[in-house]
Amino acid sequence: MKRRLRSPSLFVTFAGAFLGVLVLGALLQAFVVFRLGRGLLERLDNAHAAFAVRELATAVSELLERSGDSGIRALLESYGAGREGSAYAYRTVDGRVVMPSRFPTRLALHLERMLAGAPPAAPLGGPGSPDPFGPFHPRGQRGPVIVARHPVEHSGTAAGEVLALRLGPPPPLSTQPFGPHAGLLLLSLPLAILLAAVAGLLVFRTLLRRLRELETLAGRISEGDLAARVHDPAPDEIGRLGTALNRMTERLALARDTVVESDRQRRQLLADISHELGTPLTSIQGYTETLLDPGVQLSDAERQAYLRNVVEASQRMGFLIQDLLELTRFEAGAVALVKERLDWTALSRNTMQRFQPQYEDAGLQLVWEGPAAPAWIVADGRRIEQVVDNLLVNALRYVPAPGRVTLALDSAPAGGQHRLVVADDGPGFPAEDLQHVFDRFYRGSRAAITKGSGLGLAIVKEIVRQHGGAVSAANRGPRGAVVTVELPAT
Repeated sequence: MKRRLRSPSLFVTFAGAFLGVLVLGALLQAFVVFRLGRGLLERLDNAHAAFAVRELATAVSELLERSGDSGIRALLESYGAGREGSAYAYRTVDGRVVMPSRFPTRLALHLERMLAGAPPAAPLGGPGSPDPFGPFHPRGQRGPVIVARHPVEHSGTAAGEVLALRLGPPPPLSTQPFGPHAGLLLLSLPLAILLAAVAGLLVFRTLLRRLRELETLAGRISEGDLAARVHDPAPDEIGRLGTALNRMTERLALARDTVVESDRQRRQLLADISHELGTPLTSIQGYTETLLDPGVQLSDAERQAYLRNVVEASQRMGFLIQDLLELTRFEAGAVALVKERLDWTALSRNTMQRFQPQYEDAGLQLVWEGPAAPAWIVADGRRIEQVVDNLLVNALRYVPAPGRVTLALDSAPAGGQHRLVVADDGPGFPAEDLQHVFDRFYRGSRAAITKGSGLGLAIVKEIVRQHGGAVSAANRGPRGAVVTVELPAT
């Protein structure tokens, strides 16, 4: 049996890469320090000497009045203490060189000969001033290296100059530029490497923990837990990935809820169809069996009544199937609308006149309210007429006599919308039915006293939606209902 090889974790990969880079950086740092550091440390030493000769020049100027060469030698000795291979000297205006007592007299004489004829020092930064950060030999001669120089003035006249000398090669790198602290500086290098390694590992562990949280979240989502979320994602790259996962999970949850609701509606539709078709079919079957039973004696009037009931039940089934097929086509977008520019006011008034006889027979009033100015829309005239038909049929079924039904159409569009309002003074919609009046097969608590299929208002909603409009239902006080249809005006 083959053993499956495990891929290295992200932590191992990051840690290996970090340690490799760290070791390479440490080697490069050591090369830079031991290869290039000598020149830098030498320039730092020269800069320190330039600063010292400034102070020495001031101190020598003060000593000229109250002390001779001995006091100046002691001062130069104190400044040069602890700096092997270097010294400070004072050169008078007549070319005589004063040096600390620890140096042989011949060194001062050699320096006098070397500087013979050399001009005195100018203030640092002035014309003829040497570079205080680099050594030089006067007139190209060999011997002690003058690192820095600064003029000495007394009573407003030049009294000489102070010189910083290097008497031999620079000290070893291990003792520069801070003497006894150089070993501590070299010791800090591995300590800095260790601290950098610890800090890097902590950072990578934090990143790994956050990535594992995202992995756990993805696993929960794949198992169907769409309530899983990344809590308080940070604004960095991993946080933005967590935010994207949260949005994806929310969309998946919404899509799942939509599928579940669609499946519930499909099951409810099948149950409603079975119920709505089963009622007239049971009536047809019962009357037909009675008519065919030789043991049942029926008069001609009873036989005619039974046959009439069979015809009415079959018509109800036909109307129901026709409405159901039409609604299904509308919802599937399979109905081709033949749109044209038409006057909604004229269409509504014509439809109302066609319903006047039925309303009069039912003891109801059907009245047009408001102005009859044209309201132009672009729509399928036959479908918009079907909308008005269904609204008037719905009111005819639910408004008891003597009742009043009114139509009004706003011919001055507000916000680019014409508004048709069908209102009545009937019992209104039950409060629990308001949010369902446009659902398929929903007839509410008054279903027992009506003969509708429960599809009329659902068809109205779909026709209006396909014309880019909106429909709503509400109750008005103290009694009555109102249905509002809005369509875009041309």
